Amino acid sequence: ENAVRLCAAEKGVVLRYDGEYLRFAVGHNVSLELREYFDQHPTPPGMESNAGRAALTRKTVHNHDVLADPQYRYGAALVDPYRTVLAVPMMRADELLGVIIIYRHEVRPFSDGHVSLLETFADQAAIAIENARLLTELQAKNASLTEALEQQTATAEILRVISRSPTDVQPVFDAIAASAVRLCDAVNALVMRFDGQLIHIAAHHNVSPERLASLSRTYPRPPSREGVSGRVIISRSVVHVPDVDADPEYTLPLATTVGYRTALGVPMLRDGAAIGLILVARDHVAPFSDKQTALLQTFADQAVIAVENVRLFTELETRNSELGVALDQQTATADILRTISQAQADVQPVFE
Repeated sequence: ENAVRLCAAEKGVVLRYDGEYLRFAVGHNVSLELREYFDQHPTPPGMESNAGRAALTRKTVHNHDVLADPQYRYGAALVDPYRTVLAVPMMRADELLGVIIIYRHEVRPFSDGHVSLLETFADQAAIAIENARLLTELQAKNASLTEALEQQTATAEILRVISRSPTDVQPVFDAIAASAVRLCDAVNALVMRFDGQLIHIAAHHNVSPERLASLSRTYPRPPSREGVSGRVIISRSVVHVPDVDADPEYTLPLATTVGYRTALGVPMLRDGAAIGLILVARDHVAPFSDKQTALLQTFADQAVIAVENVRLFTELETRNSELGVALDQQTATADILRTISQAQADVQPVFE
């Protein structure tokens, strides 16, 4: 707008370069027909158009009269009969970002001041593009760092729950289910235990009452390939089903799929054996990312740690109890032997 006004031009166009073509980005006083032509005929760098020459040479192009130019063949002049054109490339170092064009319908060359002004605008446009790129990269990096921090925070929180619950895995499973839903952008999550024969639901988060009622009728159940949880246990590996409705193996009752279309199951492995799994789901078709899969695997490892801690703690308590009984027995035997040695002429104290 400013280039057209200050350079006494009639129309102006900004084209962005995508690495192959110059494509229409914005125009001022540009007719709908001319814009459609630009959209349908992106301009490659070359000598057949003013923008193409500016892109090819990386220099300002001032064409006093396109009709007198034997190399000019771009058809936009047939849609809008311009004559004098000024095209300036937008550059970042040696990288072409686009071209700014202004033109007049009469043969009237632009002044040196107009050329300098449009070159200044091109430099400012390049700065704006670079700022936007840097800001976008910074926002993406910040989003990535925020995501990593959230994952580390959740992992640390689950470890704290493990340390506070040495004899009970339920708080750990509940925390894992809640964190899996939040950080994997899932609609619900299940944590399941496998006892060697049957799969049991151990914890859940945000599961609808309808689906929970159906699951309670379906589980515990032996593993099979008709469901995601069974495949995880059988294969002892990650199972990702982008759409359960389009999965020929999925044959569980329809009610069990209430609330999800995309499912991801990750096994809990101890010494190579599956002892359970974590299952997250979305209510629409949207595959989970590799990062989300890796996070769920971390949660599965933590669940195994919690299960193993409870097992070891229970074994330790049992062993301590057995040692306590043995010590009581040995103490009693020693006490009786002392009584015998002290009451050699009287058996009554020994009997007592």
